[in-house]
Amino acid sequence: MNIFFCRLCFNADVIEPLEENDSFVVHTPEGTFKLTKAEFYNTFPNVVKTKSYRERRLYHYKHIPKRIRPFQIIVPNEINVQLLVQNMYIDMVGNKIRDKIKELGELWHSYENNPLINVDKEVKNAWIKLIEQWVNNKDMPLIVRKNTSRKGQSFLHPSGREIIISDNTFAIWVFDCVIKGEIFTLSQLKEMLRCNKIPMVFMQTNDIKTKAKYSKALGQHSLLGWKICHIESVGLNTNKNIEELDIVKIQDHFKKYASPDNMFVLSKEIGGLGEIGIFIEAQKDK
Repeated sequence: MNIFFCRLCFNADVIEPLEENDSFVVHTPEGTFKLTKAEFYNTFPNVVKTKSYRERRLYHYKHIPKRIRPFQIIVPNEINVQLLVQNMYIDMVGNKIRDKIKELGELWHSYENNPLINVDKEVKNAWIKLIEQWVNNKDMPLIVRKNTSRKGQSFLHPSGREIIISDNTFAIWVFDCVIKGEIFTLSQLKEMLRCNKIPMVFMQTNDIKTKAKYSKALGQHSLLGWKICHIESVGLNTNKNIEELDIVKIQDHFKKYASPDNMFVLSKEIGGLGEIGIFIEAQKDK
C-alpha cells in the first residue's frame, strides 16, 4: 500500500485495515519510508493514541522524526518520486475553506473580545524594547522553552551566559503583564530573577522544589480560559542538547518566545485555530 503526502503523514484509514505484517509505504519530499503495521505501532505508540489519528484519521509531522529513518528505502530516481508526490497530492481542504479560515483570523485580530484590542500600545512597545535590551545584555539569563523535566533549572552555556529552562510559563507571564499595563526596567527584572519572583513553571511539584533554581509558579498570571500562541514559531527544531546550541540561536529563540509582538491569545474553545498558518498570519499587525 502506497501513501503520497507532501510531508510525513500517517493515514488511519489506510493503516488500520492492514494485518500486523502487512506493509505500507509513505512517500514524502524528504524520503520514502516502508514499514509494517506492527512496526508502526511499536515505533509510534503515541501517534495511534492521538485524537488526530483516532478521530480525524490523519496524523502529520511538521518535521521528519529520527525514529522513522531506519525504515527509509532507496527508490530509483528519487527526484521523479518527489515530482510524483507533488502531482498526486490531493488538496483535501480547498481554497474556499482556507478563505473562511483567513476571514476568521482577520475577524479575531480586530474582535472586541480579543485581549490585545485594548492593550496600551506604549506598554506593548515598552516590553518589545525591554526584551530587545534583555537579549543584548549578557548579564541577563536567556530563557528557553523546552518540554523537559528540567523546567525551572538553569545551567551555564559555554558562552558564559546563564540559560533557564521553562515551558510557556514565562511567555504567559509577559503577556499578562502587558495586558495589565505593568512595565519594569531591566534592573528590576534582574532583581526579580535573583529573588525568584518571575514565574518559570506552570505549577510547583516536589521535584521542582528540590531541583529548580527558579521555582515560582505562574499562579494568578495563568490567563484562565485563554491559550497563548506565537505568530512565528519558537520551536528550536533540533535534536541537539541545549548546551550544544549556538548562543545566537538561543538569543533568537528567546526573542521570539518572549516578545509580545510575536504573541496572541485565543479562547481555549477555539484554541486549535492557533495551529493553522492562515489564521496565524492574520494576527500580524498590519
